[in-house]
Amino acid sequence: MALILSIETSSKNCSVAISKNTEVLCYKEEFDEGYCHGERLHVLINELLQECSLSIHNMDAFALSHGPGSYTGLRIGASAAKGFSFALNKPIILIPTLESLAKSYSDVYGDSNNIQFICPILDSRQGEVYAAVYNNTLNVVLDSFACVLSSHSFEEILNKGKCIFFGTGLDKVKSVLNHKNANFINDDWLPSSRSLSVLSHKKFIQKDFADIAYFEPLYLKNFMPARPKKKFNI
Repeated sequence: MALILSIETSSKNCSVAISKNTEVLCYKEEFDEGYCHGERLHVLINELLQECSLSIHNMDAFALSHGPGSYTGLRIGASAAKGFSFALNKPIILIPTLESLAKSYSDVYGDSNNIQFICPILDSRQGEVYAAVYNNTLNVVLDSFACVLSSHSFEEILNKGKCIFFGTGLDKVKSVLNHKNANFINDDWLPSSRSLSVLSHKKFIQKDFADIAYFEPLYLKNFMPARPKKKFNI
C-alpha cells in the first residue's frame, strides 16, 4: 500500500489530494485569479491531513505536477514537495501537467468520442500556449512544448485523425484552427491533483523518483517578469 500526497499548483487552481494506491481518499482545491498558492497551499495540506486523520509522516511519497504552467505556481509546489521530501526522507514523483490533463479527459470520456488524439492546452499568458499530444491510449505523440499558434498549428496531427483540444488555452486554439478534425471541449478544464493518483502510483511501483537535489519544474521557456504598472520616484 502506498499513501501519496499530490500537489498541483501549475494553474490558478491550488489543489492537493491524498491517494491510497490508485484511489483518491480526499482532496481540497481553491481557484483564485490572483494565484493564492503561496498563502493557501500549506493550509490546504494541513486541512486535508486532518480530514483524513493522517499525518504528513504517514505519506510514502509526494507527487508533483511539475509543469508546464505558471512559473510562480510551479516554484511554490516544487518548494513544498522538496521540503517534505528532505525532512521526511521520502521520494518525489514528477508528473507532467499535460499528461495529468490527458488522463482526466480519458477518465471522463474514454474512447466514446471516436478521438484518435488528445491535446490538452494551457494558456502561457504571453500570446502562446503550452501543449502536448497523446493518442487514445495515452501514449505520448508530442511531448510538452510551447507553441506560437497559427492556422497551421497541429496540422500534421490533424491530417492523421480527429483530435480533441481542451484546457485553459482553448479560446486561443479555437480562434486559429479551422480543420475538420479539430474538436473542442468548452468546459473549464483545470489541472487537478485528483488526476495524479493513477500516474503517481505507477511510478511509485516502478521506483521512478526525482533527484530531489537537482530537479527543476518543467518551465519550457525562461521566466519573463511582468513590467511594473506604475513608476515610483525614488
